[in-house]
Amino acid sequence: MISVIIPAKNEEKLIKLLLDSLKIQDCAKEVEIIVADAHSTDRTREVVQKYRTAFKNVLIVDGGMPWTGRNLGAKAASGDLLVFIDADLILPERYFLTKINNAFREHNISIATVYLKPISNKLIDHILVGSYNVILYLAQFVRPLGAMCIMATREAFEKSGGYPEDVVMSEDHDFVLYARQYGKYGIVPISARISVRRFEKEGRWGLVSKYIYATYYRVVYGPIRKPIFEYEFEYDDIIKKT
Repeated sequence: MISVIIPAKNEEKLIKLLLDSLKIQDCAKEVEIIVADAHSTDRTREVVQKYRTAFKNVLIVDGGMPWTGRNLGAKAASGDLLVFIDADLILPERYFLTKINNAFREHNISIATVYLKPISNKLIDHILVGSYNVILYLAQFVRPLGAMCIMATREAFEKSGGYPEDVVMSEDHDFVLYARQYGKYGIVPISARISVRRFEKEGRWGLVSKYIYATYYRVVYGPIRKPIFEYEFEYDDIIKKT
């Protein structure tokens, strides 16, 4: 079974798009959906409930910060392959999960990620996300990365300890780095489409400069366990400031 784990808060509009793209997946393995909801005040839970007939199992668990939600979702999961997807992503092709499953089986992968494409018509967004993809590809030979859409075997997840909860940023990259110690890392050659709402809200160049500094900090000092700049998390009511 493949367990798709989605951390969310107040995502009634975008999570529907993700679930629609999951519903049409052509996958031989059974798929279960686990949404770790951080006490949404909108209709997120109600929207998720409507997909109970589309999947073998749809489960809503209480979440928290994104990393906590992913860990709680994994704890409730039944699958041997865990797929962690942010709520504002879309899977653009119906064989997305099949290709992931095949890659893990054929190449004996334990932890992996995919490339990203922006849901945008702006060239600058494609340039910025394309730059991330180039870095992602090159980093696999030195210090593997992964964000927004990460998959792992249950064994690798459990041995690594899951997503670190003692950090304030870039926990997804840290998780990939830890999990790689217990198996093979890979980049599945497919793309997930991502919302550019954070680009729109925080400004493209300002956000990119923060990501660059965060990358530098992680390489030089290690995991980011204290705020190093003002940064708004996925959940708009949780803000970390210096």
